[in-house]
Amino acid sequence: MSDGERTLRSGIRVLSSPQTRTQETAAPLAQKLGAAIETADEIDEIEFGAWTGRAFAELASDPAWVAWNAERATARPPGGESMGETQARALRLLDRLGREEGPPAILVSHADTIRAALLGVLGLGLDAYDRLVVAPSSWSELALWPGGNRVVSINERVSP
Repeated sequence: MSDGERTLRSGIRVLSSPQTRTQETAAPLAQKLGAAIETADEIDEIEFGAWTGRAFAELASDPAWVAWNAERATARPPGGESMGETQARALRLLDRLGREEGPPAILVSHADTIRAALLGVLGLGLDAYDRLVVAPSSWSELALWPGGNRVVSINERVSP
């Protein structure tokens, strides 16, 4: 069965960041839905440059780290990607999905990328990133259409 046939059978598309951990998170969902996982670079995590692989405790005294966490709209990880660049690529994907005819899509991504996209849809500045909670394994719902988007819910989780 081709990827297109699997997507049509389930009636839902599953798009994931290229990171292994998001692909692994998407796999059981895609399998249950009978859908293929489509890799979407636009929802990859932020490129952290020189900070990649370093522990938060190790970065705590770095003035650039302090600025990053206080001023997401203007700060940038050394050698990395700004939150604005992350937001722009995620919003490009949302805009494309809103224009496309076809089944709904589930996107599996990373907390800061999700926050950036939600802030963009809500029309809020990136410095408000820490006002949104995006917990692991939570979901947020958007309604997308040509020329507009709406946030339906944020940080939903299954109750134990």
